[in-house]
Amino acid sequence: MKRKLLAFKKNFVGMALMSGPDKKKLDKMIWQLREGWGESTRIEAARDLGWIGTEAAEEAVPELIKALLEDKSENVRVEAAISLQWIGSKASKAVPALVKALLNDQSEKVRERAAIVLSGMGKSVLKAVPDLYKASNEDKSVQVREAAMNTLEKVAPICGFPTIEEMVKANNASKKK
Repeated sequence: MKRKLLAFKKNFVGMALMSGPDKKKLDKMIWQLREGWGESTRIEAARDLGWIGTEAAEEAVPELIKALLEDKSENVRVEAAISLQWIGSKASKAVPALVKALLNDQSEKVRERAAIVLSGMGKSVLKAVPDLYKASNEDKSVQVREAAMNTLEKVAPICGFPTIEEMVKANNASKKK
């Protein structure tokens, strides 16, 4: 009974944070990220969404993903990735977008940050292992290659593998099935 009450209380508090004036703040941040009239406004909005994102991940994560993949400003894309990192595993549905940024973004800074952020996505990063491995070997930037390798080193034990090689091998075998 105590557990159920605590779970209800936690959910109620989370919902209460995003209602009334706080919901208006959230809506304003989302609008500023989408429509902000300057790079600094969009950067600040992305940062703010990262700060409150754990309380409003359902609303914040899709907007940050969109900014990561579509904003014309490298700095906004980097900030969107950092904000997804702050949200952490509650942003796990961002893994495909982070992989896309890692492999395709023209900015070295965005690709590097995407690799770093993937290390905080828990076991959902397993889907990204082949792409991280590819980036760790093939990206034209040393910083991106190192960030991808560091992420692989961090996630292997989290996912229950003693080495990167065993994780990559197991991931490749599971894809063949």
